[in-house]
Parts: sequence; C-alpha cells; structure tokens
Amino acid sequence: MKHKTGIKINRLQLSKLLNDMQKVQLEYLLNKDVYCGTCKKICENGVEVMEIYLNPLNDVMINGRCKVCYGKVARIIELSEDLEFFDKVNDYRKSIDK
Repeated sequence: MKHKTGIKINRLQLSKLLNDMQKVQLEYLLNKDVYCGTCKKICENGVEVMEIYLNPLNDVMINGRCKVCYGKVARIIELSEDLEFFDKVNDYRKSIDK
C-alpha cells in the first residue's frame, strides 16, 4: 500500500464507514459543537458541510461554513482509536488504491 494521505470522501461514503452511534455523534457535533472564529462562538444553527476528508491518521476532518455568518469552520472527529472504524477506513483505502 502507498503511504497514507488524506482522502476526500462524500457523506454517503462517510455514512458507510460509521456505525449508528457514530452517525448520531457526528450530527450532534456538527449542530452543537463547532466553534466559529467569525461569530466567536459555537455555530448556533450548525454547520453546512463543504468537504469531508479522512486524514492520514484515519480521523475525519470536516470543512464547512457556519450557517449563521457563513464563516469557514473545520472540525476533526477523532475516530481512529475505534478499531472497527480504523479497519473499515484501511479497507476503503485498499479498495481505492488498486
């Protein structure tokens, strides 16, 4: 396998990698726990997701915009310590590396 790099994925691909509890946690984070540097507070109306990446550590990185001011925001969701998720991501990496 090649050296790990960040991989851009879409919401459907992410949904296939996450279990049900992780999906709920992700939605909570995107709606209640992303800080906006422009508003200087948590994004009150949540985040509009623009891009999703699997980083080299197999964590999920979300780039988006605050739904209030449309300022750029980002959130890393550390899921690589979950071995089931980590294995799914490695299998996905292998499938696209062919």
